[in-house]
Amino acid sequence: MDHATTDQRSPAAGASSCRPPACATRRGFLTGAALVPVAAGLTSCASPTPPAQQPTPRPTVAAVYRGSAGCDGCAETLAERLAGAPLHMEVTFVGPDEEVALDAGALDGIDLYVQPGGGDDIPAAAAEFPAPFVEALQEWVRGGGRYLGVCMGAYLAGNDGFGLIPRQIDGEVGAPGFPVVDSADHLVAVTWDGTRRWTYFQEGARLPERGAVVHARYETGDIAAARYVLGQGRIGLIGPHPEADSTWLKGSGLIDEDGDDWAYALPLVRQLVP
Repeated sequence: MDHATTDQRSPAAGASSCRPPACATRRGFLTGAALVPVAAGLTSCASPTPPAQQPTPRPTVAAVYRGSAGCDGCAETLAERLAGAPLHMEVTFVGPDEEVALDAGALDGIDLYVQPGGGDDIPAAAAEFPAPFVEALQEWVRGGGRYLGVCMGAYLAGNDGFGLIPRQIDGEVGAPGFPVVDSADHLVAVTWDGTRRWTYFQEGARLPERGAVVHARYETGDIAAARYVLGQGRIGLIGPHPEADSTWLKGSGLIDEDGDDWAYALPLVRQLVP
């Protein structure tokens, strides 16, 4: 699921809450004004009392995995998407070589954990995560945490990885009627909440129907993006790569005539964040 390893050049065929601000009422303002008599021709030098300021909402904090279980550039692209408009999240990286290590405390103070795309060996990717981290992730999601998995991150949500979804997650390649039969980079037709778009794809996941709130489907009708619930937490899974930007396309020799697709994944992401 490394996005820069192929020469494919054409689309596949067919393809935190805040308190209300304190504010001066009209009655309060008039009462205060009545205490300061102003005679004709006199000027009051008293400085007006500034209105109370509305508290600034705390930004959503996202932790994006970066390490050998991810593909080159995948973590950085997702981090840029989440930190940019319109989400403006505060993003940090977590991983074996990051300041935030993969341990039981990695998710402290985090609102959203993000697992980006990776290679094509799910067991090998899963083995990169220490058991204390996986156990902490499961408990964190059940207690109200949010998980976003893209491509390999979607596969790892299943029984072969983190066990957030109680079943194995299969791939869409080889599904009846799906035009892609290899592991190369492609553009495939994906319908996002009713809008059909050519979307970057490399061995993307086919998501389970049970418990799914569907956001996107492949042309086969199989689920390409959906939300799920685990305890008090929410899980968002995406099989293809709507976060892919122009550098991905250029590196793969692909031309996406209908443009950037990230906006079509935003409804799912917004449903995840607190």
